[in-house]
Amino acid sequence: METKDISLSIALEYLRSKTKGATSFVSSLAYTCVALGVAVLIIVSSVMNGFEKELRDRILNVIPHASISGVTPISDWNEIYTVLKDHPKVVGAAPFIQSQMLIGSSDEVYGSNLIGINPNSEKNVSIVSNFITKGSYESLNESSSNIILGELLARKLNLDIGNQVSLMLPDNKASFSGYFPKIKNFKVTGIFRVGSPDIDEGIAYINISQASKLLSLKDKIHGFRIKFKDLFDANYLSWEVLIDLEDYTNQILISENWTLTYGPLFEAIMMEKTLVGLLVFLIVLVAAFNIVSMLIMMINDKKAQLAIFKTMGMSKYEISKIFIYLGAMISMIGSLVGLVLGMAITFLLSSKIFEEFINSLMQGTYFISYFPVDIRFSWIFFILFSTIALTLLVCLYPARIASKVIPAEVLRNE
Repeated sequence: METKDISLSIALEYLRSKTKGATSFVSSLAYTCVALGVAVLIIVSSVMNGFEKELRDRILNVIPHASISGVTPISDWNEIYTVLKDHPKVVGAAPFIQSQMLIGSSDEVYGSNLIGINPNSEKNVSIVSNFITKGSYESLNESSSNIILGELLARKLNLDIGNQVSLMLPDNKASFSGYFPKIKNFKVTGIFRVGSPDIDEGIAYINISQASKLLSLKDKIHGFRIKFKDLFDANYLSWEVLIDLEDYTNQILISENWTLTYGPLFEAIMMEKTLVGLLVFLIVLVAAFNIVSMLIMMINDKKAQLAIFKTMGMSKYEISKIFIYLGAMISMIGSLVGLVLGMAITFLLSSKIFEEFINSLMQGTYFISYFPVDIRFSWIFFILFSTIALTLLVCLYPARIASKVIPAEVLRNE
């Protein structure tokens, strides 16, 4: 039998041996801490990744990645629109008209943002059509005065499909008696729910031709909503596109992107995910030091055996490997238990029963009324690898202590 097999065999024997007292307690604690650390890391990383994914899918894909707008309404905008659609960095573009308004029902009046869109081109820059809970997105046609509201706004105004609402906007043209608001009635033909109060309460959509008539813009628009392949490139690509458009218009254009509105929220989630991950990783660090404590206590219990092994010809390196193997096996077993436990709890959090339970507690008052779960196997592999690597690293210290056992001194005291 090869020497390395002897070290492994001894490590396996120590692992199977039933010890009593403090060593047994520390050994159980070491297994438990590794398993809990891995399980909690898997759960936390999956939930935080889920929040990040929900923010991307439900918010950052509803609002435009960027917008190009004019200081004054843009006339003769078709050429600019063609250039944007053919731009190599732009995935989608859509014209828009936007204004502040008061929207009133028979019960209440609230302020909101009115956005005039072309439903067909808007699908290229936003997925708000995927979140229609009532009515139809395609109802925003040119010939009818239809409007789509966010769920929170509709709830506050006590509106449902088919109800009439009044839009009140400032009139820039003064009459003999002064300034009076423009008022026009629209029919509610759609209600959407994204999950963000800013959107569900603060935005209403009508057809762009109706918005043009309402604001007396004739054939002018306020700008273009733009989508890029990667939303994280919007910060610099929006400026690049803006520069490319200067040759096609004499009007002054300005550029904005999603980082101005939702950037701080996304950064907060990313920072929270990092900090929570570091805090939870301390559990694994504690588990690693528990393994060190267990191995040192085991070395004290097995000094006589180690001394005999040395007198039989085992080298310091071979003695060290016994405890490195032992630490590695404890780490692997604990990590495997933690993996099973973490995945089981993660799947439980994403189950329909748990989702309904959380939703009943939150009652739809929060951005996300359930635990979003995004299991990324690359993260799980990193958690397992880093846990085992950290454990092996700290096992070098007790292994070094074991290798320095002097047989003559130990056997003299036996």
